[in-house]
Amino acid sequence: MHAITLQLIYDGKGPALWTPAPGAFGLQDKAGALHVGKAAAAGAVVFDFTLQVKSLDSEIAVLTGDFAHGSPAERFLYLGWANTAGGFAQRLKLPLFNITSAQVREALAKGTPLMATLVDHHPKATSTGANIGGARAVDWTLA
Repeated sequence: MHAITLQLIYDGKGPALWTPAPGAFGLQDKAGALHVGKAAAAGAVVFDFTLQVKSLDSEIAVLTGDFAHGSPAERFLYLGWANTAGGFAQRLKLPLFNITSAQVREALAKGTPLMATLVDHHPKATSTGANIGGARAVDWTLA
């Protein structure tokens, strides 16, 4: 099984209602732990991680690993912000199911990661004070 490197850049402010704390924001693994990224220019955070290539038999690549959540047809990443009292203040789902087999083959052949940037400068909360999470679109391209 091949492994592919991915890089996710988060350029955002975080949830509308959240108190930042060390280790309270990161890429969530299957066990629910948050893996912090590296600080980058202008407040962005960079997450470098590896997934395994399970299948390239169809147009869409099937990736698996510690950070790949959901069924193969709807695979995604979670970015999470933890509350100090436990639980999540917010989680965002970022698609992996839009990565094509052709992109994976090219990245593996060139030895370069696939990368995506999420720009999220306008966090929102409901009138009852809950952060609005959900899915966010990102486009994966060769780095």
